[in-house]
Parts: sequence; C-alpha cells; structure tokens
Amino acid sequence: MTKGHVFSTGNEVLLGDIADTNSTFLCRQLKCSGVTVIKTSAVPDDMPALVKEIKSIASGSDVCVMTGGLGPTPDDLTTQAFAEAAGVELAMDDAAMRSMKKFFDKRGFDLTPANEKQAILPKGAKFMENLHGTAPGFSIIIGNCRFFCMPGVPREMEQMFDLSVRPRLRQITGHVGEIQVIRLTMFGMHEARAGDALAGFSEQFPEIHLGFRIRFPMIEVKLSQSKAAVSQAQGDPDGDTRMNQAKQWVKGRIGSNLVSDRGLTLAEEVGRLLAARGQTLSVAESCTGGLVAHLVTDVPGASDYFLLSATTYANSAKEGILKVSRETLENNGAVHETTALEMATGVKAAGGSDWGVSTTGIAGPSGGSEDKPVGTVCIGVAGPFGARSQRFLLDSGDRGRNKQLFAAMALDMLRRELVKK
Repeated sequence: MTKGHVFSTGNEVLLGDIADTNSTFLCRQLKCSGVTVIKTSAVPDDMPALVKEIKSIASGSDVCVMTGGLGPTPDDLTTQAFAEAAGVELAMDDAAMRSMKKFFDKRGFDLTPANEKQAILPKGAKFMENLHGTAPGFSIIIGNCRFFCMPGVPREMEQMFDLSVRPRLRQITGHVGEIQVIRLTMFGMHEARAGDALAGFSEQFPEIHLGFRIRFPMIEVKLSQSKAAVSQAQGDPDGDTRMNQAKQWVKGRIGSNLVSDRGLTLAEEVGRLLAARGQTLSVAESCTGGLVAHLVTDVPGASDYFLLSATTYANSAKEGILKVSRETLENNGAVHETTALEMATGVKAAGGSDWGVSTTGIAGPSGGSEDKPVGTVCIGVAGPFGARSQRFLLDSGDRGRNKQLFAAMALDMLRRELVKK
C-alpha cells in the first residue's frame, strides 16, 4: 500500500475565509492513482509549524501532495520551509525562471524581484511547470516521502497535478487500472434511511465500493471500483456488466426518490426532461425569493426551456402579476395550497409556457403560527394536463437551508410530474 498525505497551508484556510476544495480534489485523485490517503492536514503560514509538519509527514507517508505558500509575498513560506526541513540551501532554478519569464513575456508584464523569488527552490528539488499562473511547483524527497508542492489556486493546481503529478504517481504505485464510477442522485430520503435501504450491498457486490455524499439537500450515491478488479472477480472483460447490475440494484431500492442515475442535480434533471419533451417552464416564487429560477438557469442551455421568473413576495404582486384572486388571499392567506395553485397557473399563463411552478411559505426564523409553523411551504405545479398543489413542513432550523429545501421540493414535484407523462 502506498500511503498518502494531503497537506494544505494558509491562514485563510484555517480561518474559514476560503473553502479547502483542493484537498477534496486531491484525495479523490490520489485514490484514482492507487494511493491510500491516511491523513489530511492544514497549518498556518508559520515557519516552525510548517517545518514540523513536513518532518512529521516525511516519517509516516510515502507520498504527500500539498498546496499553497508558493506566491511572491512574505507570508509565502513553503519553499523556505521545505529547504529547512530537508537540510538543504535555496538556489535559483533556471528552468523555473525560464518558465516564469515566458509566462510574463506572453502577457506583456515585467518580471519583478518579488516574482523572481518564486523561482528559488530547494537544492535537489525538481521543478514542475505552471501553465496558468506565476508560481512554479516542485517535487522533493525527504526521508522516504516524495512531496509534490503545488500552488493553492485550484485551476493552477489541477493543471499541474494532471501534467506533472499524476504520471509520477502511477510510476510510484504501478497503478494503471481505470477507476469506473457511477453516480446516482436522490432526494426525499434522509442519509440514515438511504443507508438502511441499501443495506446488504456489500454482500451482493463485494468487489464494488458503495459511498454516500451529502450535497444538501440531495444525496449522491457513488459506486466505484477498478475495471481490473471487477473483471478479475466476475470474469467480466470490461467490468461494465457487474457495475450495471449494481446500479440497477441500487435504483430498485431507492425507488421514486431517485433523481438521476447519471449524477445530475434536480435542476439538471428537470432541464433534461423539459428539453427532451420540447416543453417550457415559468416560475413564480415567494418564500424562495428567486432561488428556483437561479437553480434552473444555472444549468447551461436553460434558455431552451426557461421562459419567465416572477418573485412575487407581496400579496399585491401575487394578485396583480399572477392574477391570484383577492378572495383566495383574504380567505386563505399567502401561504396556502389554493394560493400556490393559482400562482402556478398564473405564471404558466403569463409566461405562455407548458409548465408553471410556484412556492409560497415561511422560511423563518419568524413569521410562523400554530397552523402554519416555520418550515411550512405550499408548492403548485401546473402543466398541460392540469394543476395540483401540496403543503409540506420542511423545517431545518435555518432560513437559508429551508429555502434550499423548498426550492428542491418544488423542482422534485415538477420532476415527478414530468416522468409521469
């Protein structure tokens, strides 16, 4: 087993100012390269802390991929820390300098002394080219561990990993088998309930790994295994038959809560269904404040099927724009199934679309009552064959998460109507 470590540096990571998406990416890529990640860590921009962590990693891991601290500012200490941990001097690397000069010349910028600092690497380190930024990377061996040091900017890091790190990892591990992955998305089941529904998977498919990932408010179910392992275990030349059997097994137990067996989000799946049918959608929102429209239009190609968004927060807007009757609002209030129904039919008519979807509810933290507590949402769906509405109670305890739940429920109601037809 090749033991791996994923290492991040930077005060902004530890303070929560930025999300450490690099570590997620690298853990996934190491797994696919035959490296078993035994630990991840993050340390501040502090020389003693950096040197201590590097030495600790060197004593317990075979491979370490790290990000951050390669820039031109005084708090970029990675290169210096590695030189100290390795017990070597720093020296100008000619290949790194040529690469940086080429990058600056191409853009018409002057190479400053601060930038030149980035081409000074620990002696014995091997330069790794950065095609999308100024900071060169490098690899170095300390103890029995090979370190790969990359920039913290995700685009630069990912390119450098593909170009320079991945090929070297395959040489180290001898891993050449392709990892086959199937992702399924689901909505409407809690993680514990999903786990219960899929209990027994490992006994049925011992050669395939089953994993769960929360992508609130959805759950992603991932099936993964190397084709070589599947082929060897089942005599399946490509591994496809066995993986497909596993996918069908999972789908059978998820049932109608399955959103997509291609890993699509609710908005992506709704868009796919609308596009396949040549149909269009308009949305009227109150409590979700435009979130449904944002999710739908965040999908490339949404202009082919999305026509209109109306955020009608006030009753006067519901009445004036969506033609919700005053009697409905006076008798039932804004949060009611009848109001949601009239909002959906009203926005469908206003947009001239095949489908209309509406949301009206109480996201909180205030505004609830005994009859309509926080988390109450009424959703309407109007389509070519009629309209319906339904009330739900979906209180997560947080206004933002409630809005996400409301929007997802609206899209899921539409999805279920679309797959009926």
